[in-house]
Formats: sequence, structure tokens, C-alpha cells
Amino acid sequence: MVFAVVFFLNAAANFAIGLTLSALLGPAEFGRYATVALAAMTLATALFDWLRLSSLRFSGDVEGRTHVAASLDAAFLAMMALAVLAVAVGALAGFRFGFGLTLLALTPFVAIGNARCDYAGAQLRARDQAGAFAALYALRQALTFTILVGVAYWTRDAVAVIAAMAATSLAPVIILGATMRTPGAALSQASRERLGQFVVYAKPIVASTVIYQLIGLINRQAALGLFGAAATGKLSLATDLGMRLFLVVNVLPEILLFQFALKRDREEGRDAAERQIGVNSVIVFAILAPLTAGYMAMAPTFQALIVPAAYRGDFARLSLELAPGFFVYCALYSTLNPVFQLAQRTWPLTLAALAALIADVAMLRFDAFTRDIDGLALAYAASLGVGFLAAAIPGLRRAASRPALRDLMVIAGATLVMTLAIRPLNGLASPVVAAALALAIGGAIFGAVLMIFNVAGLRTGVASLLRAPRSGFAPFARPNS
Repeated sequence: MVFAVVFFLNAAANFAIGLTLSALLGPAEFGRYATVALAAMTLATALFDWLRLSSLRFSGDVEGRTHVAASLDAAFLAMMALAVLAVAVGALAGFRFGFGLTLLALTPFVAIGNARCDYAGAQLRARDQAGAFAALYALRQALTFTILVGVAYWTRDAVAVIAAMAATSLAPVIILGATMRTPGAALSQASRERLGQFVVYAKPIVASTVIYQLIGLINRQAALGLFGAAATGKLSLATDLGMRLFLVVNVLPEILLFQFALKRDREEGRDAAERQIGVNSVIVFAILAPLTAGYMAMAPTFQALIVPAAYRGDFARLSLELAPGFFVYCALYSTLNPVFQLAQRTWPLTLAALAALIADVAMLRFDAFTRDIDGLALAYAASLGVGFLAAAIPGLRRAASRPALRDLMVIAGATLVMTLAIRPLNGLASPVVAAALALAIGGAIFGAVLMIFNVAGLRTGVASLLRAPRSGFAPFARPNS
């Protein structure tokens, strides 16, 4: 429970920081900052995320813990050197990517700082050290709010903010270093066999994530080159805030629902687990569909509530274009990824990501997608749709894993009714009142329809929970047919 709360608070803090920086820096400097931040994230994912995933999977094992820790630490040091070397070679070769030399030089250090903090967090989570995990992220956010936001306020300069980001990401790891150290682990204990195991385990997942991040980076680079930093800042804010909102809502079903499928796999066999994934997919769509429709329908209100004045107008318009892409991206990882994970064959996810990348690059060759930032937003959303379809073709071959068509039709109908009911609320003078009414009215309509039609066994599950409150609620798998 502590880990889930910390994750949610950390995500909410990152959302608030992004908004604050966009307001302090303005569109042009925020565009430079956001592009470098995404480049650093892509670099960190490519070089370090396999270590984070492997740490989360293997650091909790008591047997061989020192050898695991030593191998992970040795690999992290090697990846640090590779990150700096790669950027140095690029800089010497004359590549600047629109950043300028100083921002380019800072990019690997931001990547290393963020990766080290996330890697340490994965170790603490695997070892069930909830207190240290909470302390790590609390310290990180405290330093970010005070130093990063303070630097942005005083300098209004992307270079200074990026430098502060690298420092505030590394500082918590240094301060809490003793807590994270594995007793008895030494670099001399590192094992090539262990490293090979880590690579095989994490490679397909990391590869697909990097490719999707690369799509966003390519489009942001195109915006920077074609339309300038200010336009890039507006596109970046609409993309980053929207994606963060969707990922925060999506993370719990992505993680928790798959655990039900794994439990059924252990206790009842693969067929029961596949049926559970089908039910889980219905639940995911029941979460994402109203979120997407509400986000699009109430975009003017959302914009008036939280978006800085310099980005308004563009933000609401771009959000309408980007939201379908956010929907399919989250649906991919919450409905199709579990199918491949259960079968222990995740390479189709990488192929789907490659299809999305190819589609995006192809679209950027047409004037319709490079005429303005709206075209770039549409290309980004459409490429994510291609990735979803490419994964859905192999992922939905087995009927047991497919969501029930009847439930999907009910969700679609409920979403349409909800959208028609809340859209007029944008005309209210107070955006706070409009948002509150949209949540209340939209939630009541959508929830009532799901209960009436017992979507994913919701009504049955609630009735069971009311009869036996201590039993807890778990989604029901479809019976054998």
C-alpha cells in the first residue's frame, strides 16, 4: 500500500512541477527544456531501464543477493560511461539536435541522475523497504520543488533548469546511499551470466518503450526545426500533461489486474488466466473510455483550470488531437501486454512499436502532417494507433483473452451518453463548478449504466462485497464455455 501511495504522490508532484515550469519558463524556454528532458528520458530508458526492471525482478531474492547487486552495479557504471561517451562522440561529430552544446552536454547527466534514482527505488521496492522507498522519493520531490522551481523562477533559463534537474535527481541517492547499499556486495562479484539473464529478461519491454519515446522525440525535434521553440513548448505541454494524466490513471489497472490473472494461472491453469485477462481488458476500457471522452469533452474547462495563459487555446485544440493516442497507448500496455507476458513471449510488443515508428516517420514526409504542430500531434496519435493495431492482431488470436463484445458495446454507449451530458458544462462561468459537475454527472451516468448491465461482473462483485465485506473484491473471470 505504501508503494502505491508513494507512486501516486510522486506522479502528482511531477504533474504539478511540469505545469509550474511551463508557467515560469514560457513556451520557448519550456520547449527547449521539455525536448532535452525527453531526450534524457529516452537515453535513460535505452541504457538503464533493463537494470531497473531486472532489479525489481531479482533484487528481492535473498539467495545470491550480493551477486545480483554486484552485477547490477557494475552494469550501471558501464552504462554511465557509455552514456557520456555516446553524447561526447555526437558532440565532437557536430550533432546538436537543436539543443546547443551546453544542453547537449547536460543530457547524459540528467539521464544518469533520473536513472539512478529510479534504479534505487526499484531495489528498495523489490526488498520491501517501504520506509526507505518513501524517503527517497520524498527527498527527491522536496529538492525538486525547492531547487528546480527556484532556479526556474530566478533564471527563466532552460539550461540552468536542466543542470538543476541533474543535481536534484542525484542528490537523494547520494544522501541515502548507506540505506541502499547491499552488505557484502563488491564489483568483483559481478557475473557475466547474471548480466545475460538481465538482458534477456528485460530486452523486449525496454526496446518497445524506447521506440515509443523516440517517436515523441522525433516529432518534438521536427517541431523545433520547423516551427521554433515556442511552438515546441506548446506541443510538449499538451503531450506531457495529457500522457502523465492517462498513465497515472492507468497504472493501477495495468499492475493490479494482471496479478489476478497470474493468481488464476497458478491456481486454476492457463485457460482461467486467459479468461481473466479478457475480463481485465473490459475493466481497463471501462476506465480509459470515460477518461478519454471526458478529457476531450471538457478540454476547455481543464485548460481554464490549470493551463498557464501563454499556452491556452493551443492546449485545448492539441489535447483533442492527442487524446485518442493516449487512449490506445495505455490500452496497449494494460490489455495486450498481459497477453504476451502470460505467454512469456513479449517480442510482438517490440514489433508493434517498430510499426508505430515506421508509420510516424512515413507520415512526417507528407505536408499534411508537417504544416503546423497540429499535424505533428495527429501523426503522433495516429502512430500510437498503428502500434496498438499491430499488437492486437497477434494478441487477440485466442478467443478466451478477448474482451466481451457485449460489454464493450455497453461501455461505448455509456461513454457517448456521458459525453453528451457533460459537454454543455463548458459554458458555465466557473471552471471549478463545471469540472465538479462533470465528474459528478458523468460518473453517475457511466457508473449507473455499468451497474445496470453488470459489465465485467461489477454488480455481482459489489453485491458479494456487501454481503461479505472482508472478502475483498476481485474481478470475475468468465466461466468455461
